[in-house]
Amino acid sequence: MIKGTPTPINKEELKKLNQILQQLIDSNDSLEFRQPVDYKTLGLHDYLSVIKKPMDLGTCEKKLQNSEYKCVEECLDDIQSIWDNCKLYNGPSSWITKLSEKLEKSFKKYVKNYLPLVNVPQSSIKIRKITDEAVQEDTHLTISHSEKVEFSNILKQLNPDQIGALVQIIQTGSPSAFVVVSKERFQIIIDNIDFDTFTKCQNQIQTWMTGDEINKKVKI
Repeated sequence: MIKGTPTPINKEELKKLNQILQQLIDSNDSLEFRQPVDYKTLGLHDYLSVIKKPMDLGTCEKKLQNSEYKCVEECLDDIQSIWDNCKLYNGPSSWITKLSEKLEKSFKKYVKNYLPLVNVPQSSIKIRKITDEAVQEDTHLTISHSEKVEFSNILKQLNPDQIGALVQIIQTGSPSAFVVVSKERFQIIIDNIDFDTFTKCQNQIQTWMTGDEINKKVKI
């Protein structure tokens, strides 16, 4: 077999592709990627205008089971498009983009291990790393609607200690986004959080998601 030529899906290749998909699906980090993006419920009205070919792990698994792929590369390209779609729609600073990049690394490792004679898919999306200097110089950077929706959903899953950590970041960077309603209640106005502060909150959330903090109480 020569690299670069289509690889027919025989019994052995089918088994290996199923193993790759199963490991990705079983990952604790893949929850958001196991089913199609529910863009209607999330209010992502521009999703289909940005993402021309929506894809998810569950759909890849069904297509593989239904023999819809003619060669190994078609299946791998579909899986790669999951990570590319995420990066394209959500932007470089989003927590879910960072999660997709983590899964993408695992995916490529699996391809090398299970299918060493097949070319590893390459991302078509270039993610520009956001630094503090870039944020200061590029003042037009904004928070997308999808990121705001995702952030709001994540807040509902955090424990009190994690909420407290984010509140400190928000109070310091975007005080107008934090409103005290009563002694026991407060409100976070996501629209009032500036890009820099939002990025810091996402970075903190990513730390919890990747398990870098020993004392975290919940997995987001």
